[in-house]
Amino acid sequence: MQTTMDDNPKYLAAVRARDAAYDGTFFYAVLTTGVFCYPSCSARAARAENLRFFATAEAARAAGYRTCQRCRPDLPPRAERRAAAVAAACRAIDAGTYHAATAGEAIGLGGAAFARVFRDITGVTPASYAAARRQRAARSALHAGATVTDAIYEAGFSSSGRFYESADAMLGMTPTNFRAGGAGETIAYANGASSLGEVLVAFSTRGICAILLGDDATSLHAELSRRFPRAVLTSGSLSDG
Repeated sequence: MQTTMDDNPKYLAAVRARDAAYDGTFFYAVLTTGVFCYPSCSARAARAENLRFFATAEAARAAGYRTCQRCRPDLPPRAERRAAAVAAACRAIDAGTYHAATAGEAIGLGGAAFARVFRDITGVTPASYAAARRQRAARSALHAGATVTDAIYEAGFSSSGRFYESADAMLGMTPTNFRAGGAGETIAYANGASSLGEVLVAFSTRGICAILLGDDATSLHAELSRRFPRAVLTSGSLSDG
């Protein structure tokens, strides 16, 4: 499919806006340079009369146009490539094989630039994602009955000192008490409604120890009791009494 610019005003508008939403929907070629691009390409805008449009990259190549080396229309759209790279980075963090300096190489980005892309897609930085992953692993290991030393190792903390430094924020109590089902702790909790359903937030004198989501308050209270069977649970706020 080859059309003139006058026949496709929406294509011209997409190219002028560098609209990534059209990447993969069509490709445009420039007569004066002999290359074809994604609509979102950051190359300098060409004159309208020098543009041609194609439904596929194969059609553009068949018409004699070369691949743009800036936007690489021979590869999946940039947004798709970046999402795949971030997913791969998340898997690498989970596996303990993540390297910040090289994580963005597949999409041509350095460490700092890739960290920004990671944050834009996930809402957190790679470091924050890794910290959350370690915290989840530590909580799971302790709930499963692992020793504190084993939990530190399984969660991937670099040292016991780093683990204990974040224990209050991560567990809301000492690791020993957490592992013992909240023994010796008084845990206050409050329920509320959210866009995700019923939510329960529980906290001790050291900090938040659980945030639970579910269908109703009764099931959430049962889950809190299961997690901390040896704690004293009180409805309301620690400041109430």
